Amino acid sequence: MDAAFLTQLHAYCQDGAALAELQQIVATSDPTVPTLLPMGQQSILFRVITKIRESLDLATIFQTTATEVRQTLNADRVGVFRFHPNSGWDDGVFVSEDVVPPYRSAIAAKVHDHCFGESYARRYQQGKVYAIDDIYAAHLSPCHISILEQFQVQANLVVPLLQGQYLWGLLCIHQCARPRLWRPAEIHFAQQVATHLSVAIRQAELLETTRQQAEQLAQMLQDLRHSQTQLIQHEKMSSLGQLVAGVAHEINNPVNFIYGNLSHAQQYARDLINLIGLYQTVYPDPPQSICDRIEDIDLDFMQIDIVSTLKSMQVGADRIRQIVLSLRNFSRLDEADMKRANVHEGLDSTLLILHHQLKATTHHPTIEVMRDYGDLPLVDCLPGQLNQVFMNILSNAIDALRSTGAPDQPCITVRTFCTEAIAPQPATITIAIADNGPGIPADIQPRLFDPFFTTKPIGEGTGLGLAISYKIVAEHHQGTIRCISNPGQGCEFQITIPVSQTAIASE
Repeated sequence: MDAAFLTQLHAYCQDGAALAELQQIVATSDPTVPTLLPMGQQSILFRVITKIRESLDLATIFQTTATEVRQTLNADRVGVFRFHPNSGWDDGVFVSEDVVPPYRSAIAAKVHDHCFGESYARRYQQGKVYAIDDIYAAHLSPCHISILEQFQVQANLVVPLLQGQYLWGLLCIHQCARPRLWRPAEIHFAQQVATHLSVAIRQAELLETTRQQAEQLAQMLQDLRHSQTQLIQHEKMSSLGQLVAGVAHEINNPVNFIYGNLSHAQQYARDLINLIGLYQTVYPDPPQSICDRIEDIDLDFMQIDIVSTLKSMQVGADRIRQIVLSLRNFSRLDEADMKRANVHEGLDSTLLILHHQLKATTHHPTIEVMRDYGDLPLVDCLPGQLNQVFMNILSNAIDALRSTGAPDQPCITVRTFCTEAIAPQPATITIAIADNGPGIPADIQPRLFDPFFTTKPIGEGTGLGLAISYKIVAEHHQGTIRCISNPGQGCEFQITIPVSQTAIASE
């Protein structure tokens, strides 16, 4: 043996697994075939085996095998053919090859050979090797010859690629130029390569299976963590809902008492003011003591201011009622009835409730509201809950326009438009509420709808407004809500819901 071969053999046999494989190959070799290859082919065999063992990527393994075997045996084409599972070995495809011109490539060629599955597959499954010197002198079935002619084959050496008792595929060595007499050493060489190729296929497929299982386990772990987070969040929301429901109930009774008596108080105030006016008309010159008292209490101002005060109390009571309603909606979001409603009316009423917050103050200018309403149909919705969404988003817009970095001319724009149905998508309406405030940084936008997340100072925000809004829009109206914002360029929330919930339910 030459020194290079001895060095390679020594290195190969240092690997216990490789040595065991080699011993197994020798032990199971066909006794009618010489075990030892010619010196040059032994060296090539070990080189091929080493290259096969260097990779666990099947494409690389197949290409390495095809190239090395074709060059070693000086064949016209060597290909790795794989059977389609459950095809009864009638169908398959060449997954890799090495071919010399002018012979056409067989790569990716879909082969259907019923004759093979019927007459030859079982023999290959038993480990038989077919060395055909001339396809026209080997008594092959006409249908099988027809398949071989498609690939210009005249001589054929085919070795099975087995996975246990399962025939996975074939190592095909083609001579296309002329018939060829396959020598025993060449057949044995092809057998050894096919054995190692079968082992490599098994290892690569086991690795792929392990990788897929690892990915599945990772996905299952992620799903489990997500479910755990949702469960914890559900428990938090459930407990908070019970607390909020109790608070809302306790607040609701005195608020209703105040709200119900405000109209009477306003009427009484008007009656008293009218009575004072009548008294001043009938008795234009009251005693000095009354004149002094009128001056002390500034009666003229009082008559004007009491009306304004009662109106402010009315607005405040409305605001408290909306807060109570929001708390009740938060604690029992599923108790409202779906009905057809005018969305514009809900927007207008919400803006009316917030009107006092839009007015100028000592430190802030008036917030202008621009309405750009489209022609909307009546919409299947939960009007109270949808108004709550408008309230939350508009309140956030007002807060943004009152914060640091707000513009000198703050403005809120409310746009609405309808999108016609385009199968399979139903008709939808969109409500876009935009402000020209400082905007929302990109890194916190993905968290906007998370429960309890807020950018407001402690004590000024609960982090529930947008979370509740998302639940109302996405779960109760089968719609979407998204934020579009760039720092320094304002912020827009777009709410899109289907016009008809019946169409959604029937899909």
